[in-house]
Amino acid sequence: MTGLLKFFGLVHAGISDNKFLWLLIAGFAVFPIVTQLVDLPFWNDVAMRIMLLGMAAMGLNLVLGYGGMVSFGHAAFIGIGAYCVGIGQYYGLMNGWAHILLSVAVCASLGLVIGYLALRTTGIYFIMITLAFAQMLFFLFVSLEQFGGDDGMSIDRAEFLLIDLYEPLRLYFLIWVMLAIVALLLMFIVRSRFGVTLRAIKSNESRVEAMGLVPLHFKITGYVISAVICGLAGSLFASWQEYVSPDIMHWTRSGELMIIIILGGLGTLAGPLLGAIVFLLLEEFLPLMLGALVPAYAENWMVLFGPLLIMVVLFGRGGLVGLIDSKILPHLGLGKTAVK
Repeated sequence: MTGLLKFFGLVHAGISDNKFLWLLIAGFAVFPIVTQLVDLPFWNDVAMRIMLLGMAAMGLNLVLGYGGMVSFGHAAFIGIGAYCVGIGQYYGLMNGWAHILLSVAVCASLGLVIGYLALRTTGIYFIMITLAFAQMLFFLFVSLEQFGGDDGMSIDRAEFLLIDLYEPLRLYFLIWVMLAIVALLLMFIVRSRFGVTLRAIKSNESRVEAMGLVPLHFKITGYVISAVICGLAGSLFASWQEYVSPDIMHWTRSGELMIIIILGGLGTLAGPLLGAIVFLLLEEFLPLMLGALVPAYAENWMVLFGPLLIMVVLFGRGGLVGLIDSKILPHLGLGKTAVK
């Protein structure tokens, strides 16, 4: 039991990364109770979108935060996962578990091919190759008129055996369970020898290679796992939205995922989920604030978001997770300065 408690970060004083992650996930579990009490069911949809975006950001964070690989192509895997649902339904495949298996298989295969080609380069060349692949896939699906082309395609919510996803809370908790599974998987990966090696490659790849290891193998494996997680998020996103279009895989979506990770905390487990919460809440409330002050510029909410992101980067090293742990929790007797 002690080992299990240590694994979940529940033994030491203070609020560790693991504790914070599971605190957020637990918050999502009880959130529908709150929305029912205050009669605001709309916020359940917002919470589902946050969980899906947070899941995708957690996948990207594996290669970006822990592996140091700046990929502008991960939105393509979200889109592929979503289109596995849409195209599957077009050909009569309605089983949601089959959609998930299909998206995992396709994204893993595609991630292996893209990773094998892109990871032979570094720096700006890696960024440009991932961006090029993402745009190739984007324009490929734009050209597929059979599946709606640029207009996209409407789909039904997938069938998960006896689970009726048209019951909103059933879909909500399906997404929540998948988020918890992804979080648990990433905890195992980050704490494993593979995760330690991946971080070592980010820090000093030459030294890892001198130890007799092949960094490319670890980087490709991390890239494939990351692609699979994004594909899973995409397949669930399609069932939630009941619509799929190429817009979901545009390169700007990858940029949004990066912003979310940097905002929450690069290379932390809780950071991507916290970043998704703050990002989407700001997306909801900043237009309302601008609309009240300057109605003509209500849609330009990024004008306010940009300075906020800069402030977090400048004054909160480690994103919001680092800011909370180093600035807020010490005043409460917790965090890094807590007495153990």
